[in-house]
Amino acid sequence: MNRSHMSNPPRSRLVDQLVFLDKQMTMFLDSYPSQQKIQVHKSIKQYVKILERLLELDDVNLVKTLSKVTVIGSNITICYEEEGSNELFTVVLPTEIDPDQNRISLFSPIGNQLLSRSTGETFILQTPEAEYSVRIVGTVLS
Repeated sequence: MNRSHMSNPPRSRLVDQLVFLDKQMTMFLDSYPSQQKIQVHKSIKQYVKILERLLELDDVNLVKTLSKVTVIGSNITICYEEEGSNELFTVVLPTEIDPDQNRISLFSPIGNQLLSRSTGETFILQTPEAEYSVRIVGTVLS
């Protein structure tokens, strides 16, 4: 059995995320309407593939990559392109949300769109109220 993730906290956290998603995803997806459930499920499956690729990296490259890619536990600073203002979010597991601290679930509409994004990436962030052109200014695994 490979226990190398035991001595590497970032690696261990990614493994824990895979275990959580494997055991809990269906329960959380059941709360979505069918069309939205399909989209969220697709993005989570894509995220799992990204985690699996990250776990193939050696420790040095893993740490470097985690400073550029949004994973669960990342602090993500986005810039609203039109306004030029920044906002910080942390994508977390549903059991760790705190809206007052911008700690948002990976299953939330915004969290789901931020997951797997890279520093420097620009995209349209869709919210229930509006769409915003945003750029990922930085991401740091907290």
